[in-house]
Amino acid sequence: MTALLIGVAVAVSGLLALLRLFSGPTLHDRALAAKTVMVRAALICAALAVAAGRSDWLDAAIAVVLTAIVLVLAITKVFRTRTFQAPLSRPQEDI
Repeated sequence: MTALLIGVAVAVSGLLALLRLFSGPTLHDRALAAKTVMVRAALICAALAVAAGRSDWLDAAIAVVLTAIVLVLAITKVFRTRTFQAPLSRPQEDI
């Protein structure tokens, strides 16, 4: 019963993160909200796995978390370099 209540609380906070995802003023806010939504989804999967007594849902939760990590790394790279492509040469440094 406790796991179910925790799942509901996490779902409510996930809905608030979804609100931030759609109304975020900057792309960085939206990226962080997307990561938050994915982590909340993993927590809901884990809480449902505990409540139902099924361990296979924990595998889905781990997959969601790993996807969130890759998403955050990709979005941060795009914010930093403005492209997914690696630079072809290093910029010349002024001496």
